[in-house]
Amino acid sequence: MKLGHVAASVAAFLLASSMAVGVAQATTMYRMSLSELTFVSDLIVLAEVEQSAPEKAPGDLYIKTVATLKIDQVVKGPLIEGDRIQVREWGGSLAGEQTHLPGAPRYVVGERVMVFLERERHGSMWRTVGLSQGKMTLVEEPDTGRDITVRLRVPNSVERFDEAAVQLPAVRRYSEDLVAKVRDDLTLGFVPPYQAIPGLPPEKDRHFFEAALAAGQQLDPRWPQFHGLEARP
Repeated sequence: MKLGHVAASVAAFLLASSMAVGVAQATTMYRMSLSELTFVSDLIVLAEVEQSAPEKAPGDLYIKTVATLKIDQVVKGPLIEGDRIQVREWGGSLAGEQTHLPGAPRYVVGERVMVFLERERHGSMWRTVGLSQGKMTLVEEPDTGRDITVRLRVPNSVERFDEAAVQLPAVRRYSEDLVAKVRDDLTLGFVPPYQAIPGLPPEKDRHFFEAALAAGQQLDPRWPQFHGLEARP
């Protein structure tokens, strides 16, 4: 591992990625509610990971990994079942080098997921909202055949996902219930209370602020828009 590469990737990510906060010696994340994930995301789908490949653009100091997902169900967004999308995340191994960012999601071939995504600022690829918060793994419950959502960090040594190897939690949250809650928010046009989400693109931040204001929601007093509103005559 080349530590300089790791440090550069972390620094770049903290500057460019949504929901990441640059702090002292660790990477921390703003904890997002399901309603915030739903509101901020451009695309919410249930999908299966078909491919995963690391890449390193010429001149870059860090490695990213591009996962190809085949969509099984669209909850929010303009795509349809059967479409394929590419999700690019920071981290990966390539030619003996490694880049690792704590909190970044990893997509593994064969893994079924429910994901909250936003478009990259340039190009046609997607990225996960809120780092690993926007990715949930689906594992079938043997007794009922229902899908359970779990949050996993699959070891880097695992190249193909095996649902049978996952130990299911005692308290289980079913994907159908999660999808129903998201659909309820979307049907009602629910806008969460406005919060300061570090790293949120300015246009999304402004939209969130204005939508919360129009809906009569609370406004986070730490954020610049709130103070600009107070200053109005």
